[in-house]
Amino acid sequence: MNGTIAQSLSEPLALGDESGLNTADGHDESMHLALHAIVEGTATATGTDFFYALVRELALALRVRYAFVSELLESKIRVRTLAFRFDGQFIDNIEFDLDGTPCEVVIRGETVYYTHKVYEMFPHHPELRDMGIESYFGVPLVSESGNEMMGHLAVFHDQPMAKEFRGMALLKIFAARARVELERKRAEQALRQSEERLASVLASAMDAIVTLDAEQRVTLFNPAAEKVFRRSAAEVIGCSFEPFLSKRFANLLKGYCLAVQPATVNSRQLWAPEGLTARRGDGEEFLVEATLSPLEMSGRHFYTLILRDVTERWRSAETLQQLQLENLYLHEEIKTRQTPGHIVGDSPAMQAVFAQAEPVAATDSTVLLTGETGTGKSVIARTIHDLSERRDKLFVNVNCAALPGELVESELFGHEKGAFTGATAQRKGRFELADGGTLFLDEVGELTASAQAKLLRVLQDQEFERVGGTQTLKVNVRLVAATNRDLARMVKDGTFRADLYYRLNVFPIRLPALRERPTDIPLLARHFLDKFAKKMGKTVHDLSQRTYEQLLRYSWPGNIRELQNVIERATILVRGSLLEIGNALDLRLDDQPAADAPEQEQFGSFEAMERAYILKVLERTRWVIEGEQGAAAILDLNPSTLRSRMQKLNIRKPKFPA
Repeated sequence: MNGTIAQSLSEPLALGDESGLNTADGHDESMHLALHAIVEGTATATGTDFFYALVRELALALRVRYAFVSELLESKIRVRTLAFRFDGQFIDNIEFDLDGTPCEVVIRGETVYYTHKVYEMFPHHPELRDMGIESYFGVPLVSESGNEMMGHLAVFHDQPMAKEFRGMALLKIFAARARVELERKRAEQALRQSEERLASVLASAMDAIVTLDAEQRVTLFNPAAEKVFRRSAAEVIGCSFEPFLSKRFANLLKGYCLAVQPATVNSRQLWAPEGLTARRGDGEEFLVEATLSPLEMSGRHFYTLILRDVTERWRSAETLQQLQLENLYLHEEIKTRQTPGHIVGDSPAMQAVFAQAEPVAATDSTVLLTGETGTGKSVIARTIHDLSERRDKLFVNVNCAALPGELVESELFGHEKGAFTGATAQRKGRFELADGGTLFLDEVGELTASAQAKLLRVLQDQEFERVGGTQTLKVNVRLVAATNRDLARMVKDGTFRADLYYRLNVFPIRLPALRERPTDIPLLARHFLDKFAKKMGKTVHDLSQRTYEQLLRYSWPGNIRELQNVIERATILVRGSLLEIGNALDLRLDDQPAADAPEQEQFGSFEAMERAYILKVLERTRWVIEGEQGAAAILDLNPSTLRSRMQKLNIRKPKFPA
């Protein structure tokens, strides 16, 4: 902790000591520095380290003797601490029953304030008196859905604590952070369990399962493969797989890998029928049938070969694929749990947005969100509200562009009965509804001149009159505005008030266009696919590789909203387990290769792969078959064998022009 923060925190921010906080500025400054200290102390920590850092920084910032964060156990009547700060030191984590403790009420979902003599309220726990516990504050950790109680965050002290203190905002803010980290911890546990199940399936599978990297080196060799090929995994991992294949099988594999490059890879499995042979470690050849499928993980490309003797008919491919999908899903789940509000996106551009949104959320400052249509401004606005002290109040969303000009003022500020034709009763406006909460004005650049003037007054004085009324109403509203227009240019053109612009532009945050965050496109696409597949009862699990390529090549003028619509249309039409957008995406992909380009051929068999591979080699050798640099030598075939294969595969030398 730096010297300035430490010096500030030496001033009284203690929960039971109000001295030194007689001004709002003193409150805000101490609150800001305390928040900064806790954020700084926990920013780089994850998992167990995060929980320890959290309770340490909270105890120091709030100057209490005891603080802990807990996880509710499966029994729902006991909790286990994840980190426990006890009188300046960490102690071993403990489990305890909730019955008759101050924590019991918190776990029911209530924020608890016991300001003094807490030991008298819970006489069945004499240890409270023995420890000198005078006061206790607790905040529940509730799942994002609101349906599951996960644990709680608590501080307690040997002196009374005032109920109304700004430090409680810190507890609520970082309870939300602790909940996100706890959900991520559970996702990691689920991932480990899934990986253990996957390892169990690989170990018990009757089929040989081999995973190859892009250079056809072995990266996975299961026990069945060890038995079939008579070599241990330790001997094979990292080595070329070619010595285990017959010449024909090796050539077909090379052809497949050459044809299915990262730019054209799709998720279709290819079936190698009976008639192929593989070679055991001792040189014995045996008949096999196999499936080969591409797989992409962490940006790298692999090929999974599931191979069996023709006498073995056990099929483990479906189970393996499902577990692989589950692992990929859980990896993405962990990534998304690390972002505030579970916003989908981990690109540098979005991380910069999060870095701005999180600190300003703890204030009441006006925020101006700018960016193209469909970039997610409303989602960021809601996140700012959810991370603020106003999260328990209303978040009121107003689309200024959707309101007729003559009704904008009535919508924002309300109207009195008889104020205009059709005003048959008094009506409260959006500002009154948002009192104590957050008002989000989307497309604020569309406001009329009259509405701009009234909005300026509300921002300045937090007061207004209803249309047709004379009574001045005061409100406490935090404003978040958004626009896809250039307000500075509108000010120069005289279509937007300069004084209102400067009032709105207190804390500007620009949201990047989707084309500026291409790494987020696959995450968003899978997010929307999961959402619509569940809603429509579809069993589609992922998008095809071709679909990913189409999505990445497109410029997305409509941004996230357009991507969501495309995925929804494709989900309606999908029939298989992989999503294709070819018929649902009615857009121009300017850089998309022609449908009949050789790289886009959909090979349906190993014979087709072999033909394509031989053609490529012949083209490179300018159709020279014999000799050291000829196609037969490259293919490791006898020239007569190659000519026989060419005749069978209907490969003929083209007639070159003179």
